[in-house]
Amino acid sequence: MKYFVLILWIVPLSLFGQTEDEDPKFIVKGYVKDMVTFNFADEDSVLVDNLIHHRLNLAYYPSDNFTAKLEIRNRVFTGDLVKLFPNYGELIDVNNDYFDLSFMPVNRDNLVIHSMIDRAYVQYNKDDWEVTLGRQRLNWGVNLAWNPNDLFNSYSFFDFDYEERPGSDALRVRKYTGYASEIEFAIKAADSFEELTSAIKYQINKWNYDIQFIGGVMQNNLALGTGWAGSIGGMGFKGELTYLDEFGADNSGFLTSISFDYMLPNLLYFNASGLYNSYGLKDPYFGLVNTSSNLDIRSISPYKWSAFLQSAYPVHPLVNVGLATMLFPSDASFFVNPSVTYAIVNNLDLDLIGQFYFSEGNDAKAVYLRAKFSY
Repeated sequence: MKYFVLILWIVPLSLFGQTEDEDPKFIVKGYVKDMVTFNFADEDSVLVDNLIHHRLNLAYYPSDNFTAKLEIRNRVFTGDLVKLFPNYGELIDVNNDYFDLSFMPVNRDNLVIHSMIDRAYVQYNKDDWEVTLGRQRLNWGVNLAWNPNDLFNSYSFFDFDYEERPGSDALRVRKYTGYASEIEFAIKAADSFEELTSAIKYQINKWNYDIQFIGGVMQNNLALGTGWAGSIGGMGFKGELTYLDEFGADNSGFLTSISFDYMLPNLLYFNASGLYNSYGLKDPYFGLVNTSSNLDIRSISPYKWSAFLQSAYPVHPLVNVGLATMLFPSDASFFVNPSVTYAIVNNLDLDLIGQFYFSEGNDAKAVYLRAKFSY
């Protein structure tokens, strides 16, 4: 509960603590969301749950060279699933890294309150150098749906309510070497080599393409990869490839994803992607349902072959509609994800989202109604 008390103090102070003419050194932002979930367990029953999701983002700029950020995620869970699973609190207590920065002030059979610090870092900038220490987002992927280059912070496309995505307790050193070129080194905190992830990324701009090369270790595996982002014939063209070879074992594999995206003059947007995952299965027993962010690149899809299609269109200045689908040819499974967003007023949005997974004997269907206020 202590974070909710802190929020009640900080938000009003941020509104009156400085004038528009001042260059702010302390900035407070965030949002509050309320989401109702309808899980269609079978034809005769619907499980209804509610999630209140508050985020508090604090940033401090003591000088031109230093930045400090602290971001806190607070969630309140109620509903049928909380009642059905006695250990529901433990199920949602994910996204911790080396340090356990989560708190559960209430963990009952009808109510769970969960708080987590998912960003807490200091950053130093000087000339072409940037050094960041603490819990931060290390995002090396370039594609939308699947990111084989994202050695540090793999995420699930289906966890749509976590826009910020998980962070790592890590040290990152970046050196800008020219226009759109850089060298970046990152290392995550770990107790053993088997748990260590550390790598170097070298990025250049060539032939109007951003091209990156990655080398390092990921959880007892040699990791080598490359990725690119550019265009062909007016279409965006992106790709990623990562090869893994386990130390001390005859176990290697690779993942690759390619995507094309295009926007018509009327703002109709398309994205088409494909993924091959040599660690995937032809017919995974648990299907597609895995929204835990404690993943690595080998589990971004449980299938060997996956395809992704997405379109989005602003039917009105205040209304956006979208449709995303995933296809899994090995067992003819597929996923459908329609969405509608309505901007009610400034900083207040209403979303209607569907997630429907169809597979022989393993269907999953859910509809989400979400309101979000940003400040």
